[in-house]
Amino acid sequence: MNAEHQILWALMPIFAGLGALVFILVLTPFAETLRLIDRPDHRKLHNAPVPMVGGVAIYLVILSALLIWNPPDKLAWLMLSVSMLVAVGALDDAFGLGVRVRFATQLLATGIMIGGGGFWIISLGVDVWGIDRSLAWVGIPVTVFAVVGLTNAFNMVDGIDGLASGHMLIGLLTVGLTLFAVNGSVHQLEWLVILWSAVFVFWLVNLSLTPLKRVFLGDAGSLLLGFIMAWTLIYYTQEPVALMHPVAALWCVTIPVFDTLVVIARRIKNNRSPFSPDRNHLHHIFVDMGVCPRHVLFLILGVSAAFNALGIWITYSLGPIVSLSLYVLALGVFGYGMLHPSVERNLAIKLGLVRDQ
Repeated sequence: MNAEHQILWALMPIFAGLGALVFILVLTPFAETLRLIDRPDHRKLHNAPVPMVGGVAIYLVILSALLIWNPPDKLAWLMLSVSMLVAVGALDDAFGLGVRVRFATQLLATGIMIGGGGFWIISLGVDVWGIDRSLAWVGIPVTVFAVVGLTNAFNMVDGIDGLASGHMLIGLLTVGLTLFAVNGSVHQLEWLVILWSAVFVFWLVNLSLTPLKRVFLGDAGSLLLGFIMAWTLIYYTQEPVALMHPVAALWCVTIPVFDTLVVIARRIKNNRSPFSPDRNHLHHIFVDMGVCPRHVLFLILGVSAAFNALGIWITYSLGPIVSLSLYVLALGVFGYGMLHPSVERNLAIKLGLVRDQ
């Protein structure tokens, strides 16, 4: 690497981070005019209105970087899809468009990636009973399910400061370290560095660790992060890149997926819409038990990082079949614990649905 490239590498995260700060600083005064304000209610912990411009700021950093840096074609298609999600997410933050509009936009954005980008899940990495050989076009609906599911998972876990963005930081770091450990280098490292730096600076602002006023991601931001995380995992695990095992990708987002699946299962069990808001997420349970939200944040992120590292190690040391089996087992244990009748009753008491006797 020559001196020019070394300087570029040194400046890249700095420019991305400073860009996020600048965009947050510029957008915050206009949040009220744009109706991008999150006002307190019975489900929220903050006591004063908070601007929801973090996601838009991250998007603008990525867009600016791609306009300067000559990106691969697939990233151009990704930005087209992401632009739709951010626009609809921002409109939803401002006017409350509803679940159906968001869901339809996610389907359209995913379709654009499949049709324009020309890639989807074609291998699960576990060819048992000829599953991989018979996947073929079935991989398209599998891809839609995975992308829309993870996009909404990030949206649904965005319940306390720093959680959704923290999961994104850990997920991207897991991907980068896995690629380096397995291949000795990180393909398209520029993309990961820019994205990670922008999200990290937002994370600091969101946790009030900078002089700037605290801001939230908003639906625009959480949908952005979930969608990009999903396609990043698909990009690195599928042909023509295929530098990471598909089963390893599951472990990069373990806790967001587990938590979302359990919450949806509980809502369906209680005859409620899977997308109806409540305080039944893992982070809500800890907070309602009296644990400090900041402690809850670092507890969940710490467990998430540990799960990710353990799962990656199992995948490459013990094999993908063992790894996938343990992943399903862990999901089952987590689901059983969270959906156990005693836990359900405690949640019902906290929600005021039944009386404590």
